[in-house]
Amino acid sequence: MNKKTIITVLLALAAMAGQAQEVRIDTVIPKFLSNGYFFREMPTLPDGEKTMSRLKDKEGNSVIVINVDATLPKSLIRKAIPREQVHNADQFLNGLNMMTTVTSLTQAGVKADGTWYSPKAGEPFPQFSEKDIDGRIWTNDSIRGRVMVLNLWYSGCGPCRAEMPELSTWKELFPDVKFFSATYHDAELVKRITDKHHFTWTHLVEAKDMMAWIGYEGFPLTIVVDKKGIVRHAVHGTNETKREELLSKIKEAEAE
Repeated sequence: MNKKTIITVLLALAAMAGQAQEVRIDTVIPKFLSNGYFFREMPTLPDGEKTMSRLKDKEGNSVIVINVDATLPKSLIRKAIPREQVHNADQFLNGLNMMTTVTSLTQAGVKADGTWYSPKAGEPFPQFSEKDIDGRIWTNDSIRGRVMVLNLWYSGCGPCRAEMPELSTWKELFPDVKFFSATYHDAELVKRITDKHHFTWTHLVEAKDMMAWIGYEGFPLTIVVDKKGIVRHAVHGTNETKREELLSKIKEAEAE
């Protein structure tokens, strides 16, 4: 390669770098996302039931999500930021789609009075039939006479992922206990996430019915079931105190 060619290539690379930088400068980090449209300022939305939440991209940028069960007027849509100009638009929209799916599944059993069914201490654990990551079907009969621990999670739950390595150590403490995790995701995604976080429980996949036990309480939900099939403990959320209490309940159930 001669000197002239080298200079030409360097100039081309410099131009490409400049174009890439211009794309980054020209993109906008929106403040609001409403019904799939991005806005710089708080939009004036039509009347209707509204829900509010917040999404973050992988860089830590956040957007406030305000959805309304009404069609946005064309005059408002014209004020929206074009999708191609939004920085990490796909990340935000994928997050919105996940949020919509999770909300639909977790609130599927919520009644008009705001209550929903969730396994409670002292009650029999409900009948279930779910497949694991390898396609095996598990039912109540599969774990009859054994203590069972079930952890409900999903990929967008940071605390769920953070506790996975620690939960895996519980299998060593209680080798006779059957530990399940359950989520609505498919086997491919579950394997990718659990391998990354060294989560070694038996993973139930596409367990959409169980997601309805979350209701308005949030993930994770961890349930301890004794050898007779009775729920001994159920707790939403996770922290050191809650995990210590779960370990105590598992130890009690296993000793009986």
